[in-house]
Amino acid sequence: MGVLKPNLGNANYCSAGQLSPLLNDPLYRTIGIGTRIFLGRGIGIPIPILNEEICRYTAVKDKEIWAPIVDYSEAYPQCKPGNLGEVNYTELKSGKILIKGKKVPTGSLSSYCKAKKIAKILKDWIQKGKFFLTEPVASLPGPETGYTFKPLKERAIK
Repeated sequence: MGVLKPNLGNANYCSAGQLSPLLNDPLYRTIGIGTRIFLGRGIGIPIPILNEEICRYTAVKDKEIWAPIVDYSEAYPQCKPGNLGEVNYTELKSGKILIKGKKVPTGSLSSYCKAKKIAKILKDWIQKGKFFLTEPVASLPGPETGYTFKPLKERAIK
């Protein structure tokens, strides 16, 4: 899609949706510091199914994954709260979403096709014993930690 166009001319998103490791392990039960990742031809993170909770998360479908519609031309840089609505990944991948009654073309910054190829390679390597799963050495902070992120304030360069 290239550059974002003014006046809701287009919308970009960046995730493989239902194949995204971070969306398949949103509470970081298997992903953490030191988790082995696959870098050949792209990034892949295997999610071992250790219990029913992880199985439920990895079974998520695009229609169940929701994303806020954020105006990066005005609201985001000026730290204005709120968004223009929410859409699911099925809608995003359809090529058009509805924002304020207007059909807006969408484009992905991630390749779903490539994500499927990476997932297959990773699966084959694990089955053949060429890639081994590892436990994280430390956990990533999850929602239960109470950590919040502050916006980065830009400063003038002198």
